[in-house]
Amino acid sequence: MRLGGIAVVGGALAACAPATPAQESSGGESAASETQAGIEGREYILWGLQYDPHVERYHMLSDAFKEVSGAVAVVEPQAWPLETKVISAMAAGTVPDVTCIMGKQLVPLLEQGALIPMAEAVFEPAGIDPDEFFNPGAIGAYFYDGHHWGIPVEDNNVGQAVGVRTDWVEEAGDEAMEIWNTALELGWFDSFESVWHLAEILQQTDDDGNVKVWGLNGQGWDNRTWMGIMRDLGQDWWDSANQEFFLNSEAAMEALRIYVDEPIFQRGIEAHLDTSHFNALLAGRVAVAMGNNAMAGEGAKIGLPIEAVARPPTTLGQDPLFVGEGGWGFEVPKEAESQDVGIEFLRYMCTYDAQYIFSGIYGGSMPAAVEVMHSDIYEGDNPVKRSVRRSVNVLTNTVYYGWGFGIPSEMERITSTAITQVRTGELVIAEACDQMQAEMIQHHEQWLEAQS
Repeated sequence: MRLGGIAVVGGALAACAPATPAQESSGGESAASETQAGIEGREYILWGLQYDPHVERYHMLSDAFKEVSGAVAVVEPQAWPLETKVISAMAAGTVPDVTCIMGKQLVPLLEQGALIPMAEAVFEPAGIDPDEFFNPGAIGAYFYDGHHWGIPVEDNNVGQAVGVRTDWVEEAGDEAMEIWNTALELGWFDSFESVWHLAEILQQTDDDGNVKVWGLNGQGWDNRTWMGIMRDLGQDWWDSANQEFFLNSEAAMEALRIYVDEPIFQRGIEAHLDTSHFNALLAGRVAVAMGNNAMAGEGAKIGLPIEAVARPPTTLGQDPLFVGEGGWGFEVPKEAESQDVGIEFLRYMCTYDAQYIFSGIYGGSMPAAVEVMHSDIYEGDNPVKRSVRRSVNVLTNTVYYGWGFGIPSEMERITSTAITQVRTGELVIAEACDQMQAEMIQHHEQWLEAQS
């Protein structure tokens, strides 16, 4: 679970065959053909996650890069967490030339000035505008203190999907089918009222009235879903420009009412379970699950008819807005011995072909590059491909949850803990929001003090 969407998505689709790179190129195509003189035969060290689907992509990318540059990769997978290993390597003088680390995990490296910025080294020679080439949630995870610090290769949005047991919808009859068909047509549920009503229809009880299958569950990846609902209501959770939190704002409390209080305490269609919505849906314990976008793929592996659409908007008729956690990407350490080769590799990562190769992981991950969204990776008329396309289609409405507030993992702990306490009835909404606000202010102050 510490890997965010990767931990589950990898399990969901890792068995799928990798995609074949497209022949076309666009965007930064000159990066792979005009700027790599002088590195043929040179070796460079690449560190990335010691996880088979990732390692396969590292080799595919380094093989493709070798074809256009002649440079030879030494791929050295590392166990999680990678950023601490890079810091140790800095002290030992054994820094790799290229790293593959999630944007949100870069804080310790950025605090030590360990990475090179991308503008002059990569983006300008590659001839791309990063804000046009990449989706906002993907590139946002690498933009901090006025600079981009890496090349994203995916855009996790693990708080935007709603997975549904479609066989139970069909069995429930016309009313359920009408709600579901509207969601399929739009690509998302038209309202939370529709989600709640479908869950009410699909909830199953025994002869004594005890719940056998809950209508809805959303726990797990809570903060991303909740922050997305907040943004949809018109309020960001954090203002980096003014260094201000809005965790106890009216929008924050309304988002928690929509996300937790209404389904659990008002409608009685959800309960706090001993597992995530993802696992509960796969185990047949819930009919509708809100959050991770890999539910359809994992369901298909065990023969469950699950399909997903996006979370609804808070205002009827509007497109929903989302908050994501960014994703994986490549960086070049300042102390890399073959830094010039590493830079050329990152310029290659600014091409359609390179982005296409990585996006084929798990049979189709959320792409960082805008143009890859429309590639054949996501083609196919089955529940998994249709579900993935709906997740891909809302990436342009997704932003990264932000920088400058402190350590992302600590923020996720603080917010997820408080939301869980609302789920269990330990705290009411106002208390939970005040707790999050106070703890994040304290964490932010301590983080700033540690930096000074």
